[in-house]
Amino acid sequence: MKITANQLTLLRVALLPLPYFLIYGSTYSRVASLAIFTILGITDYLDGLMARRDGVTKLGKMLDPIADKIFITVCFIPLVDLDIFPLWLVWPIFLREFLVTELRAVLQKEGMELPVMELGKIKTTIQMIVAGLVLMVATFPGKTVVASLLAGAVTATMFLASVLYYKEGSLSPRFKWALGLLGLGLAVRLLFNDQATILFYGIAMLALTLASGFEYVRRGLPACLQRGTRDLARLFLAMAVPMAALILVPHLSRSSTILVILILTVEFISQGLDMWFSRRCSIISYETKVYLIFPAALICAGTAYLLGYGAKPAFLWSTLFLSTFYIVTRTLCLVRSRAG
Repeated sequence: MKITANQLTLLRVALLPLPYFLIYGSTYSRVASLAIFTILGITDYLDGLMARRDGVTKLGKMLDPIADKIFITVCFIPLVDLDIFPLWLVWPIFLREFLVTELRAVLQKEGMELPVMELGKIKTTIQMIVAGLVLMVATFPGKTVVASLLAGAVTATMFLASVLYYKEGSLSPRFKWALGLLGLGLAVRLLFNDQATILFYGIAMLALTLASGFEYVRRGLPACLQRGTRDLARLFLAMAVPMAALILVPHLSRSSTILVILILTVEFISQGLDMWFSRRCSIISYETKVYLIFPAALICAGTAYLLGYGAKPAFLWSTLFLSTFYIVTRTLCLVRSRAG
């Protein structure tokens, strides 16, 4: 049986809960989590090769970016929850993801197709590597263990790069960035202490992530402003739900943190579906979803607070329920339209 790129992408997403739960365990559990994250990260590279070999499908074009965003969600939320990474470094990364997707939808309405830029493709690899490096520094304080692992990774990557270059005659930009970032990570780990190293890794990753979204914002935001205040309000409300949930992470229990991951995951899926499906094909329209979920979640939170219950869990649960309901209706409508 031949494994397709889409199947490998779905397998990567399905296995992500395993390293997520391991990251909260002992040192051995974290090592296992790192190993699984690394293997799953490699599958991201492999499914790209398979897609280029067998041909890119429409489903694959939707699934791959969604899978990458879910991967980053599962990587970074636990780092914030465990006080390894500050929220102010992670929050703008997710803001960039939601903003760029919404602006691409605006450009699509205007008949403007903005292709995915090379730095946009590379930034996911950078984020994966930085998440792994930060977790290693937090798990193994001091320079010896992490520096040794990085030196081994650089050596292994250089060997693999030589093999690929010999076979294919070139290296992908993602591979070059991975090799360069590993080398930089080794140098930083040798020069700085634990806290400074984590901060350096985070700031460098944030800078590259924001740079990768600059062109989308430069072209998409004026187009959104030209469409009037209604589209600007829709843009704000579309991002308000996941970004409000994310800002609560430092103040939540671990069980509630899982809700944040699920909300971000559902919202990423929702954005992917909205880019893929016709907006007319839905029981509940996209605009209704945008204008309904955030106010409804706030009302649920306020009601829970007045009744003496937890406002934060009420906000998260109501958001998750409404967002999931939207995805289900969207998917059912697609199946019904295909069947008809």
